[in-house]
Amino acid sequence: MPRVNLSLSQDLYDRIEKEAKKQNVTVNYYVCEMIEEKFGKRTTYDYSVAVGNMIKEAKKMDKEFTLADLPTFSDVGEVLVEYKIKESPAQVRARLGKMFNEAVRQGTAKGVERATTVKDGEEQLKFYSRAAVYVNKLNQMKKDGK
Repeated sequence: MPRVNLSLSQDLYDRIEKEAKKQNVTVNYYVCEMIEEKFGKRTTYDYSVAVGNMIKEAKKMDKEFTLADLPTFSDVGEVLVEYKIKESPAQVRARLGKMFNEAVRQGTAKGVERATTVKDGEEQLKFYSRAAVYVNKLNQMKKDGK
C-alpha cells in the first residue's frame, strides 16, 4: 500500500485531530476518508462503524479476549468479499486493531482495558500468541460482586 507523508502546520494538525477524535478515529484514517470522498469511486470499508461495533461487542465480553474473539473483527474477510472492497483482510484488521487499541487507551471504550499480568514482580500488558489481550472491567466487577 503506498504511503504519503504530509507536512502540516501545528494549527491545521490540531484541527484535524480534534475532528478525528469527535468521530473516534485516528488522524490517519480521518485524512484517508476525506481523500477517498474526494477522489474515490469505490465502496470502502467503514472503519468508524466497525470500531463502534467492536466496542459494543467488547462490552458484552465476560472474560479476557483478543480482537479475534469479536465478530466484527473476525468477519472482516467475509465483509470485504461481500461488498467487493479492494483491501486485504490483513490491512483492514491492522487498522482496526490500532483504532480499537487507541479507543481503549483514550477511554472511549468505557470499561474495556488492556489485560495485565504480573511477571517477575512487575505488572505487564498481557498478550496471547502476540495478540493484545483485553478485559471488560465492568463485567469483571459484576462477576466479582463489587
